[in-house]
Amino acid sequence: MSEMWPLLRPLCRKLALLGWASSAAGMAAGLAVAIASGTRLSPMMSTMQLVASVCMAVSVAAFVTAAALQRRAEARRTAEPRDAELRLETGAELPATVQSFLLGSLALLAGAVVFACAGLLLRSGPSAQSVAFCQVFLLGAAASGFTFMLFSKVSRLSKVSPRGRRS
Repeated sequence: MSEMWPLLRPLCRKLALLGWASSAAGMAAGLAVAIASGTRLSPMMSTMQLVASVCMAVSVAAFVTAAALQRRAEARRTAEPRDAELRLETGAELPATVQSFLLGSLALLAGAVVFACAGLLLRSGPSAQSVAFCQVFLLGAAASGFTFMLFSKVSRLSKVSPRGRRS
């Protein structure tokens, strides 16, 4: 990941950091509601639920914007033809680190579906805890999924010396 970080545009790096920070804040708020709330939400827990929802919106907006602003590897290659050090590896697979973000996103999304189904099956309807756990898992899935999208755009780039050898 440290090799791919400099390939992200500076604005995309800042947006990704904002997305990760808001995801962490939203997960913390969601876990606080899920763990500390009873059958009814107190005004403080309702505020925490609102914070988790706002953090989810900020996180998704930051990652979507960063992914949209990051140029694809092919566009970068044609836009900067004089840079001989950046070349596209043909037929290269995504690095394991980038692939793990996709797998993590799918696992967290499955967790969100499980908590949503469990909440819907309750006689009284979804509880505050099931909604909060859904938010936590959805935040994690969004952070992992959009991180995958962001880094998959630059992961096929590698540094190649002018002689064709990787540096």
